Amino acid sequence: MLTVGKPFDDMAVSELSRVRIFPFLWRLLLYLALAIGLGAAVLATRGVLAVAMMALLGLIYAHGVELQHQALHNTALPNKSWNRFVGFFLGLPMLVSFTDYQVNHLRHHRLLGTTDDREFFNYGYDRLTSLKPLLAHLLMVRHYRDVTGFIARSLVGWVKPGIKVESARKIRTEYCWMAFFLAAAVAVSFAFHTYALIYLWLVPLLFAIPAHALVELPEHWGRDHDTLDVSANTRTIKAGPLGSWYTNGNNYHIEHHWLPGVPNDRFAELHRAIGTSIETESYPEFYRRFFRELYRNTFAIKSSEGGATA
Repeated sequence: MLTVGKPFDDMAVSELSRVRIFPFLWRLLLYLALAIGLGAAVLATRGVLAVAMMALLGLIYAHGVELQHQALHNTALPNKSWNRFVGFFLGLPMLVSFTDYQVNHLRHHRLLGTTDDREFFNYGYDRLTSLKPLLAHLLMVRHYRDVTGFIARSLVGWVKPGIKVESARKIRTEYCWMAFFLAAAVAVSFAFHTYALIYLWLVPLLFAIPAHALVELPEHWGRDHDTLDVSANTRTIKAGPLGSWYTNGNNYHIEHHWLPGVPNDRFAELHRAIGTSIETESYPEFYRRFFRELYRNTFAIKSSEGGATA
């Protein structure tokens, strides 16, 4: 449910939902160009400059998961198989299984506003009341703990329970492929006595993980999780061209949850049609408010602990 300022009959939903290959394709090619270019820059530089290139490469890895998110909705490319193929490799640097993400994320869309709603990345927004859980959130500790277990168990035949057999098999296959790529990268590193795996993946991953967590934080944190009204349980963020590109349009998150079958490149049009009924704030405004509230909560907890001790 969404309360809009004017009837939506003026817009052809079927036209908005039509998948156009070129908007996503140019984003994909830009992603590849930036990843390859920054990877080359990492290997060609030293010191602080190299670390800066690794940080930027990590940010691109996080951007890849935003592109993967569109593919799992099958709104990136016209063919589901191509969406999965491209989506798997977009999520590979951050070890995000395409099908596992897809199954859980589409469930999140269906159950948003109910007690059964669960985020795929296992964030736990309700625990973000002090710096310690925030650090665990930014490092996505629970998610990568789970992923490590999924990869290990998939190698011995485990399939994820509680979902369709076909999807469970795809998930197992993807985690097995992750294990293969990791093993191959480690083997190449030892064979050629190179630290490229550390420079091109492990260090950039330290920047990619918190970047992804921060991108997703505004979408549902602090919203009303007990209502089916997406304008109340979801948040749209004002962003300039760079921010909208980096999040692949997911700053328009109310619009996305309202009509998830609309490709990300059409979210801005959707927003212009209903934008007068949506309250928005910018990313800087949101993060200032979030960290102010976190500080107040942390101070309140310490004060109460001090009072209890006294």
